Amino acid sequence: MAIRLEQMHPALVHLPIALFPLAVVADLLGAVMAKRSLRTFAKGAITAAAAGAAASAVTGLIAGEEVNVEGASRDKLMTHRNLNAAITIVASGMSVWRATHDEPNAVYFGAGVLGMGVLAYTAYLGGQLVYDSGTGVGPAKGVYRPDAPTMRSGQIGEFISAAGTDLAHGVQHMVREMGEGYIIPAIAGRKNPEPDDRSIDHSVKRA
Repeated sequence: MAIRLEQMHPALVHLPIALFPLAVVADLLGAVMAKRSLRTFAKGAITAAAAGAAASAVTGLIAGEEVNVEGASRDKLMTHRNLNAAITIVASGMSVWRATHDEPNAVYFGAGVLGMGVLAYTAYLGGQLVYDSGTGVGPAKGVYRPDAPTMRSGQIGEFISAAGTDLAHGVQHMVREMGEGYIIPAIAGRKNPEPDDRSIDHSVKRA
């Protein structure tokens, strides 16, 4: 089996999408029903959800450097990326807090409900990017490099090197674009810069 750089992200996104709501609901039921077993399960589930969110965020930054996106699709990608970074921070904070507390409190549940809403919206954006825009879909010309290295025998070193380069560029682009005010452009309605006006030129970064 050979996996492309941009294919790692969709392979991992189901972890936080499934585990985060499961952890919050299990804790809620544990509190309502006074079931310690449910609260114990929820504590482990939120830790797994945070780990899954981190893996999804890292591979999402890599995938963002391997796909062709412009205009409204780019707005959606930046919003999807930035909100996923936010939910990763929220899930990680909840995991750390829950590790030292036997029972959740109102703030914890509030963060969980907010996190589930954000997670659902970013999943919706991810679906739109693929199914409406063809982002990352080879036949739709949604892939930046059709000949990018794949995770298979003989290319592992090149694959890891390319993934590291994409991750570094992904972080750089996120920090720069957020600094320029592109936090949630798909929601705020702010247009992203034209390709030749970007401070970091995506067409050059892989040369």
